[in-house]
Amino acid sequence: MKAPQLEAFGERELLGTGPCGAVFRAVREDGEVTAVKLLDGMAINRALLEEATARLEKGGWPDGVLPILEADYRTKPAVRVTPCLADVDEEGVPRPRSLQHRLADFPGEDSWDVVMALADALAEMHARQVAHGNLKPGNVFFDEEGGLTLVDWCLGNMPGVGQMDFTDAILYQPPEQLREPEAYLHEAGYRWDVHAWGVLAFRLITGRFPRANATFIQVAPPPGETHREGLQADLLKVANTVESQRMVEWPTEAEGEKERRWREVIDTCLALEPGDRPANAMEVRHRLQAVEREMAEEEQRDAVLDQRRHAQKAAGRAGMAAGVLLGAAVLMGFLWHVAKGQFAQERERRIKSEALAVKQEQRAAEELGRARKSERQAVAALQAGEATWLARIEASRDLGDRLFSWAIEEDHRTLPPLDGRKLRLQRLEDYYEQFLERTDGLEGLGDERARARLHLAEISLAMGEPDLAAKRFEVALASADDLEPGAALDLRLATDRLLLAILFKENGDPRAGETFESARQALMKVPQAEVDADRVAYLLATLDLRESELLAAAGDEVAALEHLHRATEELNRLADQRPEAALLRSELVACYLSSATILDGMGELGDARGLREMAAAKLLQLIEDHPGDLKLREELAGCYGALAESSLVAGDVSRAESMSKGATKLLTEILSQRPESASVKSRLAAQHGIMAGILRDRGESEEALRRYDEGLHLLEGLVVGDGADPLARFRYALLTWEKGRMLGFAGDRKSEIAHEEKSLEMLLVLLESSYGVSRAESIKRSIGYLLGDLGHAREAAGEKDGAEAAFGEAVKIWESLHRDRPASEEYEEALDWNRQRLAEFRPEER
Repeated sequence: MKAPQLEAFGERELLGTGPCGAVFRAVREDGEVTAVKLLDGMAINRALLEEATARLEKGGWPDGVLPILEADYRTKPAVRVTPCLADVDEEGVPRPRSLQHRLADFPGEDSWDVVMALADALAEMHARQVAHGNLKPGNVFFDEEGGLTLVDWCLGNMPGVGQMDFTDAILYQPPEQLREPEAYLHEAGYRWDVHAWGVLAFRLITGRFPRANATFIQVAPPPGETHREGLQADLLKVANTVESQRMVEWPTEAEGEKERRWREVIDTCLALEPGDRPANAMEVRHRLQAVEREMAEEEQRDAVLDQRRHAQKAAGRAGMAAGVLLGAAVLMGFLWHVAKGQFAQERERRIKSEALAVKQEQRAAEELGRARKSERQAVAALQAGEATWLARIEASRDLGDRLFSWAIEEDHRTLPPLDGRKLRLQRLEDYYEQFLERTDGLEGLGDERARARLHLAEISLAMGEPDLAAKRFEVALASADDLEPGAALDLRLATDRLLLAILFKENGDPRAGETFESARQALMKVPQAEVDADRVAYLLATLDLRESELLAAAGDEVAALEHLHRATEELNRLADQRPEAALLRSELVACYLSSATILDGMGELGDARGLREMAAAKLLQLIEDHPGDLKLREELAGCYGALAESSLVAGDVSRAESMSKGATKLLTEILSQRPESASVKSRLAAQHGIMAGILRDRGESEEALRRYDEGLHLLEGLVVGDGADPLARFRYALLTWEKGRMLGFAGDRKSEIAHEEKSLEMLLVLLESSYGVSRAESIKRSIGYLLGDLGHAREAAGEKDGAEAAFGEAVKIWESLHRDRPASEEYEEALDWNRQRLAEFRPEER
């Protein structure tokens, strides 16, 4: 194969980038459109690529494999030129024809066709003694005729690769490839491909990953995108994730016997033990074809048997018919003589019966007329009711669809922002206005119409239209009696009042002051025992912070400062009440739960991040005017600390470190002047814990242990005696646990177990205290994670009985939490993980 001459190409257009390099669309001097891939030398094995390319090229490129036109793997960067499998859209933008860009079409009618074509292409590669090793949707393309073709073999997680960033290919790879990619050189890659084909086939047919779907689906690129930003590839943890679920369950039943048997082939490919899988893709293809061949033979045998049965039945019917005809002829002769004598009598009876039938028909016609009249009345009533219920069903369905679209907005803490927000809001507005017009006068839709009026008011708030929002909100309040009463509705209406007040303030509307006051009164009336009390507290803090701006603009500096103090104190109190959010780093959290899921269950810190940033900015301005005010500095430190925690949970380590350093500096200065302040000590200990975790992840274990010890030392005086602070105890227990895990990482399992047992004892005591009444769920969740770590540590130390006991107690904790919140993905996954670990000690329960 000749080396490419890049000067022979015209202007190159970037198609995309990945962990191994960048791909460009380029037109050669002869007019051929090609894809030029520049490969990063640290991310590839040059010798392996050369050998694989030579094997595939020898004897002509196999079907289903994208041919390489030119290549030079020795240059810097390495270069590979192939045909370009991309279409240019109406805007002139190239769109790759990859399976990743068509993933939204699956599962669908073509699922099995693509699965079979993929098996054929992979079998052709294996026949040339080349294992792909990097199978994923982004490496499966379609040519101009719709045929499937494989690309980018021997890239990614390969032996001899100097660096490897996250790529979704690892979600399809078996555990042994993730742990030991060097085994590719010893022909292990064929069974790796078989597993990857099984995962991809399962996903094409069901839309799910066969194992750890809840985790993998969140880190896999969505359809149309080729990678996710900000993810790190911890291959050992991914391998543990796959092995934690040994059995594969299909979410739906197979459609027919053939599909059921094909699924059995996929199940063998997904076996965790390599020896239980087919040896290569050629064997996979043979098994799939054998199923199809056997099913065709069975259908042919059934067809022959059906023909034989039909012939036998036809012969029997013919003989029977002949006998019947003969008997009928004899019988008819006899009956003719009898009938002749009875004819006269029968004629007379028929005349009488016809007269009687005429009278019966007349009565029947009268009954039919009455029945039809009743039917028309019933149909009219039914149609009237049907219109109402159809409108109700349509309203419920469309409301659900549109409210879901509305929910995934910018700054939503678990979902990415969507483009075209204003357009979507306008469409929602049109829908609700048309709904109100269409259902005007229909009875039984009071709830839906009142809800639609409230939605219209909230749409106006979202679009920043204060006057229209105020009018619509008044209309919505007038019909609020038709809505189901309760604390949830009270909180919603109070929240809308607050949003309206903020909108008034931003537009300089004089109605802002009175609207803030009405919002405060509404929030204070919400029964906090029936709603999320922290949510109400957060809204009141938001109100105080926003109203402080209004007061400051009016010249009332004293009241403005009072509101600002109250807002920041409340925000910092809310952050202090959630110490587990930033400190939990258990094996289960690290391996099995996505950041979005963790955030969902760990304090919802992301909700208030923007508000804390605003509060921090205002506090900085005030500190410039009042540099000696320690209270302002402590409030600023609290905001910095909370921002550090929320950034760490969200995965923004650099911002977390920056905010934590700022908080630590301020708190250390304050502590030197207020050495007895419990709140300052507790917050400073929290920052030591955050920095210890960051340092530990960087491999700076000695400095991390020193930070843990400093944090524990600060809290020691706050966790003893009758007047001990429950929050300090909670934080002390978590720091003790974290230090234990740090010691365990260094190989000191005995010390790890001692620290984790001490932490567990403190948390159990705390759970039974008065503090546990309002924070029981947070404490129980921490205990559940801690027991999982303790079981892991005891198992590593050879304490099998102790490990089994820990996992058993963990299962009980997670069962209790899951009963309380059955919709929690976090609790469900944690429960499954601990059950699987427990089952390893109890084979009879598997």
